[in-house]
Amino acid sequence: MKLRWYLAPLSWLYGFGVYIRNCFFDWGWKKTRTFKTAVISVGNITVGGTGKTPHVEYLLSLLQQQFQVAMVSRGYRRQSKGLQVADANSTSLQLGDEPYQIYRKYPQTVVIADANRCRAIDYIASHHPAVDAVVLDDAFQHRYVSPGMSILLVDYHRLITKDALLPCGNLRESAMARYRASVIVVTKCPSDIKPIELRTLYKELSPRPYQRIYYTYYQYGPLRAVFGEHTQALSANMAVLLVAGIAQPQPLQDYLSEQVASVDAVLFSDHHYFTQSDWLSIQRQFEAKVAANKYIVVTEKDAARLLSNDCVPVALQPYIFALPIEVQFMQDKAKEFNQLVIDYVSKNKRNSSLPNR
Repeated sequence: MKLRWYLAPLSWLYGFGVYIRNCFFDWGWKKTRTFKTAVISVGNITVGGTGKTPHVEYLLSLLQQQFQVAMVSRGYRRQSKGLQVADANSTSLQLGDEPYQIYRKYPQTVVIADANRCRAIDYIASHHPAVDAVVLDDAFQHRYVSPGMSILLVDYHRLITKDALLPCGNLRESAMARYRASVIVVTKCPSDIKPIELRTLYKELSPRPYQRIYYTYYQYGPLRAVFGEHTQALSANMAVLLVAGIAQPQPLQDYLSEQVASVDAVLFSDHHYFTQSDWLSIQRQFEAKVAANKYIVVTEKDAARLLSNDCVPVALQPYIFALPIEVQFMQDKAKEFNQLVIDYVSKNKRNSSLPNR
């Protein structure tokens, strides 16, 4: 992990500002609200991808089996303002790529893009009174809402206890902020991680008695056509051009390299909206690949943006596939985690005795 120590003075100033802000909430000078429904926050304190969207999707898949669920996200880099409610006419430009992706996968879920989470939850209460639980995406720093369950995600490859505050490191808050969470999930673990390393991670993060800690890894599914309905299994004779605009593409590159004959990558910044110029360059690189069995592979988040983008050449569309990922819990802890979440929602869903203030 590369730390920019020459920026340490700026990190001290940044850290002091964050500390004062948190003190204002802790002392009650800034108001925090609770709500008459179960609220689950999923977030991190690390800049860049820690796996929020796959973990939010895991929660939605779990909860929708028993409850009516809503999801609220600020809709990072969307081109709209204010509160946006997902519907059949929505695009990733209106909602942001992650909310749009989630709405397409879970159309029965109420999906709202709004930086003001309190306003979004109030809207849900008034317009969707049957909703039992609200999942907040990327809301660990949004302290205007007091969630009943706060899930903090920590990237296995970028442990917060070994990082520093912005701009010297990649932390939005001090690693001590982890103690606000009720659940800590270490994400992106190697699937073959040894029990002794899990014990080392536990000791490093040193959870408090009131906290639960879990470890997850990604399981990749078969390729799914972005501009179609069919799937395609990865194979050893396949050549892949990976096109990705995500924060941490290396694990995906590593996985593809293990599964196919060759992988080339065209990488962009996180949440990148592809232009016509981008696609002309991608098309040239794809056509230059000498292989009979070749595909363009994107992430699900990138696919969400492509579906709202009219720059994708028609000639390339049959070759563009998304690689889905699913969260898997280690140590056979999925059942325990699931029950923890279900019990919380069951006790705190709408019409509970919790006052709204």
